[in-house]
Amino acid sequence: MRRHTKPAVVLTTLGALTLSAFGAGAADAAGTADGTTDSGSTSRAAAESSSWNHRTARVNKRIMERFTSEFLPTGDPALARKFISPDIVMHFGGRTQQGRDTYLGVVAANMKAFPDLKWTVEDMRAEGDTVAIHYTMTGTHKGPFAGVEATGRAIRAESMAFYRLARGKIVEERAQLDMLSILQQMGAIPAA
Repeated sequence: MRRHTKPAVVLTTLGALTLSAFGAGAADAAGTADGTTDSGSTSRAAAESSSWNHRTARVNKRIMERFTSEFLPTGDPALARKFISPDIVMHFGGRTQQGRDTYLGVVAANMKAFPDLKWTVEDMRAEGDTVAIHYTMTGTHKGPFAGVEATGRAIRAESMAFYRLARGKIVEERAQLDMLSILQQMGAIPAA
C-alpha cells in the first residue's frame, strides 16, 4: 500500500513546487493576482477584448485600403458616402472642421490646386478602431493653394493621418501635412 501513496505525495509536492515557482504569473493565469479564481472571467474578457481589437483592426485596415485606392484618386462624392461618415470630424493644421460636405470641399480644392494629385501609401498600421497612414503626396501646382497662385512647380511632401472608424465609416481624421515643405517647393517661402 505504501507504493501507491508515494506517487500521490510526489505529484502533490511537484504541483505545489510548480505553482510556487511560477509565483504570481501562475495565479494570474489561473484567475486573479491573489491566487483566487473567478472562473477565468477576467482572462476570458481580456482574450475577447484582444480578439475584438485584432478583428476590428483587420476590417478597418481593409476599409482604409479601399478608401486610399478608390476614393482618394477620384474624390467621388458617391464613394465618399461609402467611406466617410456624414458627421466626420477633421483636425488639420490646428483647425477642426466637421461634415462630409466640408471634407469633400477640401478634397476638391486640393484636386483643383494639384490636378494630378497622387497620395501614395507608404505605411499603414491598424489597432482597434484606429488606422494610421503615412502618405507621400505628389502633384503639380496648377491652381491656388494656401493663398499661393499656381506656380507650375512639381510638389512632393510627406503626410501622416490617423483615422478613427465606427460602423465601417471614417468618423474622425487627424492629419498633418508637411506644409512648410510644400510652401518652400512652391516658392512661397525661402528654403532653409
